Amino acid sequence: MDVRIDSFRALLDSLPSIAKEGLLIHAQRLPASARTMLLPRQLAYYYDRHADGESVGKPAGFVCGVSGRNLLPAVNFCQDIRAWRARLERHGIKVVKAASFSGRSQRDHLRYAKKIGYPVVLKPVIRNTLYEEFITDISNEDELEFLFRKSRELKKNKASDLTASPYAMTRLSEDHVDEHGRRFLPLSVRYLLEKQLAGRHLRLIMAEGQLAAAFHKPLQDKVWQPADNLHESYRALGEKVAKVMQGMAFLRIDLVVEDPASEAKEGNHAVISLSEHLKCYKLYDEHPAVTQRLLELVAGCSPDIALETPLQLEAVLAGISRGERLERELRRTAQALGMELAIEELDQVTGRVRFHASGPAWAGSALTWAYANGLGIEEIPTSVDVKVIRSGRGG
Repeated sequence: MDVRIDSFRALLDSLPSIAKEGLLIHAQRLPASARTMLLPRQLAYYYDRHADGESVGKPAGFVCGVSGRNLLPAVNFCQDIRAWRARLERHGIKVVKAASFSGRSQRDHLRYAKKIGYPVVLKPVIRNTLYEEFITDISNEDELEFLFRKSRELKKNKASDLTASPYAMTRLSEDHVDEHGRRFLPLSVRYLLEKQLAGRHLRLIMAEGQLAAAFHKPLQDKVWQPADNLHESYRALGEKVAKVMQGMAFLRIDLVVEDPASEAKEGNHAVISLSEHLKCYKLYDEHPAVTQRLLELVAGCSPDIALETPLQLEAVLAGISRGERLERELRRTAQALGMELAIEELDQVTGRVRFHASGPAWAGSALTWAYANGLGIEEIPTSVDVKVIRSGRGG
């Protein structure tokens, strides 16, 4: 990390989308915690602070910004599109028309697309926990056939490559390799073909079974607007979905609707996606107040200090293989974030590095998050153990 970053917003803009949600939660929890343990693949544990400043009780766990209060079996259902669709349909909840096909399909997927009518959407049946992959606006048979075959080629950061999943489902089957050395998904892996609907995109964010926020936008737009005039029937629909998906403390429900302000009736709405990822980072710029409220719900705490408040922390990095490279990178990263750094210990034998850093709270969060998850650095530790020594509370 060589480019100077002078604000939390600039930092978020510089990160890949898969790391943003976790950082938002980390910036919320770190200053309020007596101790924080960060592990690879965006796994984070936060220990509450006792009155004497020491850690107390069991930690609150998060992975990729997803709360540990979401139960793993329920998250598995969210990842498997066929599973959650079946559960919703059994309870009379309208889902978008769709069917799944394996790589062995010769003409069935083409016949189905013709039956439901173009345009159609193509997506993996099993969703990776880091990426959501889908192809929209497929308008004819030739496009569909090309994309159906092409989408099975494995590339880095594809949703269908479950070997990269940090939690829930993973894929243990062997890849298919052609004569040119290209890797493809096994033929048994299925893709979903669904009807592309017209209307407005409605997003319901549920917390503990209740509607926490609602947004809508035209399907092709990127900016979400608050659904201030949301019809009560959609609130009830969100609560029904949350009840069906037992074990999901926090849930994002995406629908296509004719009008969010009109009553939900047969033929004017359909659920197109469920996810444990709330994607608060997509709301951060345009709707900071609502985003902050959602983050407080997920993190389980109110902001302890403002992002710009001075913070001093001690961190211990473990599993370092090249101490000299780590020292150079650490100093460069701290400087880029506007932090003062003092390395207290650098043990080449044990791979342990201990340092103190001081600067704005957002920068302390960024520094520790970057090293725990290999963001813009090469020397990646096996763990980052952080204690907040002093903050500007009450100052």
